[in-house]
Amino acid sequence: MPVPVVRALPLLLLFAAGCGAAAPAPPPAGGARVDTCAVFGDADLKALDLSQGQRMPNKPTGCMLGSPRGFRVFVINEERVTIDDAAKRTQISFSRNEVNGRKGFLAVGEESSCTQGVEFGAGTLHVLANVAGAQVPVDACDLARRVMDVVEPKLPR
Repeated sequence: MPVPVVRALPLLLLFAAGCGAAAPAPPPAGGARVDTCAVFGDADLKALDLSQGQRMPNKPTGCMLGSPRGFRVFVINEERVTIDDAAKRTQISFSRNEVNGRKGFLAVGEESSCTQGVEFGAGTLHVLANVAGAQVPVDACDLARRVMDVVEPKLPR
């Protein structure tokens, strides 16, 4: 039985309001938050071969972006996950680095995914590139770093 338009409209409006060019949420007490879908302008998305992001239901501070070439990028504000916490997670390799003077890390989770993280607020902001299913070979760590190069300058200090 089809859902009446009157009942579906509020859900559609809620979904539409949760993504896109919405203003960033104010930072919570003791931390920082950024709208991970709104940090990408059209030029950024085009340069990275990504499409407009959508909220991640299980991570309200996360955004998933896709590519017509078959790879995905997740940008997640991990408000209580430090670099030391990230180092303890299971991965193939983990190294500390910097992005524009901000402490960070690069973690390879499996051969098709890589995370570039930076310190942000009381935690870290992660860019996870998953290239499984990409139509052409893509270096997941290179992609994660390129996306972080777009995101990091837009983060408050």
